[in-house]
Amino acid sequence: MRVPLYVFIFAILGSVSSKLISVHVVFRHGARAPVLNVTSEEAKTYFYRGLGQLTDEGIEQAQLIGELLKDRYVDSTFIDAKMIPSQLVFRSSPVERCLMTIQTVGNVMFSNVTPPVQTVARDDDFLLLPKMDCPFLIDDYQKHFNLSEKEKNVARKHIWDISERALARAALDTEHLKNRSKENIPALLLEKEAGLAVPSWFNEEAYKEAKEVFYGALSVMSSVGDYYSPRGIRPKAGLLLNQIFEDINKRVNCYQENKKDCELKRFQAFSTHDILILSILEALGLRESVLGPKTPPEFMATLIIETRLIDGEAVVKVMYRKLPKDYNPDVVTGLVRNCPANQEFCPVKLFTSCCNDFLTSDAKTECYGPPNHWFMTPLSWIFIAVSLALLIVVAVLFLLLIRYKKRTSLNLKV
Repeated sequence: MRVPLYVFIFAILGSVSSKLISVHVVFRHGARAPVLNVTSEEAKTYFYRGLGQLTDEGIEQAQLIGELLKDRYVDSTFIDAKMIPSQLVFRSSPVERCLMTIQTVGNVMFSNVTPPVQTVARDDDFLLLPKMDCPFLIDDYQKHFNLSEKEKNVARKHIWDISERALARAALDTEHLKNRSKENIPALLLEKEAGLAVPSWFNEEAYKEAKEVFYGALSVMSSVGDYYSPRGIRPKAGLLLNQIFEDINKRVNCYQENKKDCELKRFQAFSTHDILILSILEALGLRESVLGPKTPPEFMATLIIETRLIDGEAVVKVMYRKLPKDYNPDVVTGLVRNCPANQEFCPVKLFTSCCNDFLTSDAKTECYGPPNHWFMTPLSWIFIAVSLALLIVVAVLFLLLIRYKKRTSLNLKV
């Protein structure tokens, strides 16, 4: 039987030349407050920064991942401890908890010197802020939940209505929560994890069920699990994954062709949300292997992709850090779709061919269609209406001016 060359490379790894050429890190933000509301005054006091904001524990979690990245990539001199911006990309979702997380990570990595963090406005972020209101997704939601046209219109305006429906559906399959789907389960989860007082019925068994129920709500928004859809994943994780793959391929070519400036932007960190983490893990074929069948990603869940040249051969090492208190990530390379099983490294060509059904270079068009199909916002319609009204007024005034000039001309002749 013919054995591929890379198997021999892996077998003698300890005696060959190995050069780390790029690192891509994707992490969820740290622990946060509930997004919609809390269930007690105690919780309101504890989550003092406000709904959806990073907590003190979340900051500590971000500091820990900062220490890990400092140990692996700064102390090893892969990137300069003086924080050289040309070596880095720090990109965040525009949501404040994500911005706070990546700023904290960078501050720890570089001893109180924060790298410049890039972001864009919410409506323009198709890289790290998952889009869930795509017209085709709204149609899918209608089929999944048998929505009337009125309910579909509500979902289009308030997309989290779908998440609540998925949560209620998942709760029906539980023992402790089937009659409590109207309870604020997402808030109770966070409050219990923070050590706050929760109702007596929300015991340890109910908590475990709540994690699965919460996954049910996330899965529909992530297009994974029971709601699996490659087309649905593309507007969420497709652009980021495509960008990472393109960067890896360009960098490998740069080194192999002995070009200049191959070391620019060699460390790239991305701060995002659980929905995107779920989607990207699904795209890579990792979700069930690293999380389990009905488990959401934890705060500070982290995916690390290292690209190396081993005797000139380009390979990647994929790692996943599951729990916020974990330090070292687990190597999961052999679990990635198309990669050789039980191996620490995967050839770049195999790795970047893993996910073609999930990639997109234009997530906006992927979601909303070509520009002539993009939906107008209420503000856009108001602007158009006002513009038309002004145009009509100007036209009327112009006609009146012409009539006035004609009358004046006739009067002068008389």
